[in-house]
Amino acid sequence: MTRDQLLAARTAAWTDDERAALAAVVTALRPSPRHLADVLDWLDDIAARDAVRPAAVLADPGLRAALTSAGSAPDRLKRWKERLRRLRYPRLAAREAEFAAAVRALDLGRAVTVAPPAALEGGTVTVTIRAGSAAELDAILDRLDARRRTGVLAKLFGLLD
Repeated sequence: MTRDQLLAARTAAWTDDERAALAAVVTALRPSPRHLADVLDWLDDIAARDAVRPAAVLADPGLRAALTSAGSAPDRLKRWKERLRRLRYPRLAAREAEFAAAVRALDLGRAVTVAPPAALEGGTVTVTIRAGSAAELDAILDRLDARRRTGVLAKLFGLLD
């Protein structure tokens, strides 16, 4: 199914203004049919959950900011879809923000990256350490161990339960 056919089929019950708002998004961001199907699914889900019309979702300030931001169409589409995902999954987005805040609170420095599992599911945190010497690695491990002993590190895992 082409993008135009998909749009016509999925937006038949939309108002002209709603279709125009979506057309502006499609023109600016040029999503593939697969991305467009995701967008339409999420718009429908959000509108149904919040008992609003799709135009109200499309009018979200964060979506509008991503649409008009600088960058290439693929970069803007990525930011726009991320904002739409956050609207679709607000509790998950809040937990992701909590996790990010907990990682910042660890204050492990730039040499350590702490990544959550995808969609905060699975309970496995990935810790990446970049060290240029044995002494640097020792210092990083000492900081990490200090965070473990004080319980700050355990907070990350608590957010995954």
